[in-house]
Amino acid sequence: MGKCKSRLLGRSKNLSYMYDMTRHQAIDFVVNEIVASPSSQKAKKVISLFGLKSEELTEAGMTYENVSSLEHCLTLS
Repeated sequence: MGKCKSRLLGRSKNLSYMYDMTRHQAIDFVVNEIVASPSSQKAKKVISLFGLKSEELTEAGMTYENVSSLEHCLTLS
């Protein structure tokens, strides 16, 4: 495990909503959080932890405007 991922996991130990979360659940969580609050810090942390891509979020039903507002958090490739 790389330094960055282990650091993110260390930061998330106090965040109970990230325990036992699969990638599919993480995508659903991010979509629901961004629909409720476009500036959700929880959603941004899950995006960076799982390395979610914009294609995955748009396939899950997130609008283009929301995805483009999260452009700085999303994985490019």
